[in-house]
Amino acid sequence: MTWTLKQGVSLFICGVLLFVGSVLLFKQVKIAFFNGGASVQTNSASLSVTLLQGQTSDLQGAFSVDSVDNYIFQRDGKDAFSLLLAHYKDAQNQQRRAVLFPKGKQEAGTLPNPTGLRQSIWQEAAKAISENTAKDALILSWWDNGQRIHFLSGRDAWVNKPAEQTFVSPIWKHLQKNMLLALDSEREHLSTMARWLTMDSDKALAEIKQTFGTSRSIYLLVTNDLLMRLGEIVDYGGNPLALSSKTIQAHDNLHGDIAQIKQWAYEEGDGNYLVQKEGLAYHVWATEKGSGAEKNALLVRLLPFVDSLKKLPEKVHLVYQSHWGGYLSIYKLDLD
Repeated sequence: MTWTLKQGVSLFICGVLLFVGSVLLFKQVKIAFFNGGASVQTNSASLSVTLLQGQTSDLQGAFSVDSVDNYIFQRDGKDAFSLLLAHYKDAQNQQRRAVLFPKGKQEAGTLPNPTGLRQSIWQEAAKAISENTAKDALILSWWDNGQRIHFLSGRDAWVNKPAEQTFVSPIWKHLQKNMLLALDSEREHLSTMARWLTMDSDKALAEIKQTFGTSRSIYLLVTNDLLMRLGEIVDYGGNPLALSSKTIQAHDNLHGDIAQIKQWAYEEGDGNYLVQKEGLAYHVWATEKGSGAEKNALLVRLLPFVDSLKKLPEKVHLVYQSHWGGYLSIYKLDLD
């Protein structure tokens, strides 16, 4: 399961793509679901949702599912995307919730559905976690990723419930009444996790070591989608990260596209960039010129930015990375 940095670099170079899918969904999700990285209330006037009862048999995880809420979102009368909310009980018979991506319908000759691809990525990651980590392993992540970790793999996630800051987003607001909300101690975990992700990586790792010690194995899971969650993370007390972003149209000439992306990254920033391909467009993030704080932030160091692939922080080991350009990465922390 262990991946070398060389493999990570090769994965990035061989396909600057994360995965293929609908650029429309990416824009809708970025604006409505993730607030576009801004800590502001998103206009929800044109957003509507239909709530249906999902099929429990459609979900496979480490626990039996009691019921499934199927949220179908439309904007301006057109389908944008769907989310599933699984209701289940853990091994201690405590109520749990997990936000999951539906498989989505795949018609012949069409591009793969982005939510379906995310679901496949998570299924593969969960299998790797289940097979290659101890049962008492603790995984650090953002709260919705924590829910998927626990439901799909059975492993313990330190953060797995949202608090009021999440429901600034109109998407999350639609799910709020069926979610389990963080208690006071869990809200502290959210604030701490937000701070760790956005602070200097060495300082963050020192605090993580001080918090957890060496009594159990600690892992850190990140996904590229966290770059679209920066507004929410800041609302919980994280540091603002000055990252430039741009959507660039994809063409048939991959080498030409890469050249255009690199040119933009050097003109707009310091050449340290991350690319995510959605449908017929690339979405690119870059650290700005002279942005030492951003470049050294734990989240940036762990995501597949080109400079991050060259050298990880000390005592951080990449143990799993998904296909499609490294959308999901899992690291083991050596806290000895």
